[in-house]
Amino acid sequence: MKVLLVDTDAASRRWMRRILEESLSYELAGETGDPAEALEISRRLSPDFVLLADEVASDAPSLVSELASVLEATVILIAVASAGQTVWLGISAGARGYLLKDRMHGELRTAMDSAQAGGTYVSPPLVHKLVQFLNERFSSYQEGFTTDEIGERLLPREYETLCRLAAGQSTDEIAESMSVATATVRAYVSRVLRKFGLRSRGEAIALAYRSGICAPGQAMSGRHVPPGSPRSGTPTTYADLALTPVPILSGSDRDA
Repeated sequence: MKVLLVDTDAASRRWMRRILEESLSYELAGETGDPAEALEISRRLSPDFVLLADEVASDAPSLVSELASVLEATVILIAVASAGQTVWLGISAGARGYLLKDRMHGELRTAMDSAQAGGTYVSPPLVHKLVQFLNERFSSYQEGFTTDEIGERLLPREYETLCRLAAGQSTDEIAESMSVATATVRAYVSRVLRKFGLRSRGEAIALAYRSGICAPGQAMSGRHVPPGSPRSGTPTTYADLALTPVPILSGSDRDA
């Protein structure tokens, strides 16, 4: 497995490199503190993982989504400290992990293993901040489009893509579930954004939560089509939608 380190602090990169060399059997693909160079290295070497300082991600808002969605790298964000909203933005942009730097030595292996298994790992102190942020933001649905209104605007496959995106599935997972190419999934996402005047996947997920399509902390399995669609079999029920809690791994989960 090849790993790219992205941090403006050279000392921090040396420390992360030492952790990789000491405790993990991963190959260092390269290191940089520049977002543009990080993209160039990723295009050229196709690293499996990108360990990205969240300060760099904050200065380059599209970097996480470009690395994760376009270049299909597994991004793990590294932070000295972070707010719940910042963690949410990073995860919704496509990051598969969010670690506190002072916990990295003990949690990096778990985060990488979790990402390879299709999960997302968040350092335990950040989980509380993330849940608090989500509770404050989505404790009651804000004004916006209803489920029926979204169903009227979207084609069945676009609607299903939005549901799966909101349930936390990656582009690859959505493509596999829907038996389409990843490029087709990206096209569906682009149509959803365009039809509702949205700028990012994070805004699309927020739209799904506000409308009641799904709620934070729930995952989807099976097919899902808009209410009233001829393919749904019933205009108002969601028998084909299986919702189960999504576990966010914490230290206690890891040690159990």
